[in-house]
Amino acid sequence: MINAIIDLYTKADIKTISGKLLRSSRWQQHHFTAMGSLQAQPLWLDFLAQYGVSELISKTHSKGQELETLQLILQPKKLLKPVRLSFVIKHNNTFIKSVKCVVDTLLLANNEFTGEASNNTLVIPKLPESDPIMVCDLDNQLHPTTFHATPSDICELPTQTAETLNNWWQIWQLNNLANFESVYAKNADVILAGSNDTQSKDALLNCHLALSQTLSRCYAQLETVQFDSALNQATICWTLDGTFNAKNVRVRQQILTVITITNTLISSEVMQFDTLALNQQFAL
Repeated sequence: MINAIIDLYTKADIKTISGKLLRSSRWQQHHFTAMGSLQAQPLWLDFLAQYGVSELISKTHSKGQELETLQLILQPKKLLKPVRLSFVIKHNNTFIKSVKCVVDTLLLANNEFTGEASNNTLVIPKLPESDPIMVCDLDNQLHPTTFHATPSDICELPTQTAETLNNWWQIWQLNNLANFESVYAKNADVILAGSNDTQSKDALLNCHLALSQTLSRCYAQLETVQFDSALNQATICWTLDGTFNAKNVRVRQQILTVITITNTLISSEVMQFDTLALNQQFAL
């Protein structure tokens, strides 16, 4: 499965990955869900046509009980700088059941084509139309007695890992910003959407504060949690609901976070989201 995804981007091998998808298989990308290979192929072809076949710069692969995570840094032939794609995959060793693919579209938009001086301004027009969603009115301020799931509620975790991830989740679900000091190692490495450069944990705090100024009535909700005990690495798919203040519209951002824990503290975190897909979905 992993090689089939890599070969899709590095060899333009559409045939192999198509053979791994059933008609009921879901490939989710740019806030759009493709059912089966016939609907997924336009996503793959658009990427290859716009950016070219890629060279694999690096990959990171982790496995949980039901899910696998693949992080790729690719150097597309037509672009000057690398781009990052992250995948959460569910399969039965023969066929893919579902894939959540997060493309860092900010890296694409801030990139430059080889031989051209202009930035890539065609990202949003090339994105598929996002899935219609029903944004619920759930708000932890209005529903204080509602049960709010934590990572350990939906994934079997070692005791110390569960405590670390639950405390990390409090940062986003409960705005417990003091936990930035207690759950991260001092020299923790952070990579955020829009950049391949490693930053300090202060970048995460600034990201949280920036979101809090852009979105009001925020509510963070878990989707899936995967844990690789060999790597001591967790992958969390989650959403952040909020009212976009500039237009007073309720939005939902899909986020994928990969956390590595060393000696009970977070030593590395990659936080990815598709900003331009959100902008297109809600006309921001």
